[in-house]
Amino acid sequence: RLELPVQRNLRSRLLSSARSYLFNQVLAKRVAAGTWNQAQIGDLLAFTSSRSFFMAGDAECIDPRLAILDLHPTGPLWGDGPLPSAGVTRQLEQEVADEAAQLVQWLIRADMAHERRILRLPIQSLTWHYPEPDILQLAFVLPAGCFATVVVREVLDLVPAGQTDTPCEF
Repeated sequence: RLELPVQRNLRSRLLSSARSYLFNQVLAKRVAAGTWNQAQIGDLLAFTSSRSFFMAGDAECIDPRLAILDLHPTGPLWGDGPLPSAGVTRQLEQEVADEAAQLVQWLIRADMAHERRILRLPIQSLTWHYPEPDILQLAFVLPAGCFATVVVREVLDLVPAGQTDTPCEF
């Protein structure tokens, strides 16, 4: 049985990491299935800057706001309560929960509320330039709760220093 640390900072980081791990497992399965960037019946959809979500039916699955990255499918940030998703989305999310049952129970015991996070990162205002031949400077805007390190990891192919004579490539 995993015990929660007493120190507030450490406790918060561990809970956040556990939720992110489970979210990433769901996202990885959706990427593998080719469904991460589209709505399915039973998905919970959210607007980019909203914490609220709603169930996708037939009409929502073809909503044009999905194509312009204003509306997104979401993934679970586990906590107490039943999964609010339905259909194949719920099956996939439950599969991840079953694979990490102890971790899910740990989050429930920590009194975490079930939340959702969008599966896509709508990057805005992406620019880049080389202020020096060996320095790449990126600038972009992300919605609240999204991490720049994820963008950098996906956009760049990093190699150890000295193993290439060319600047970074996209």
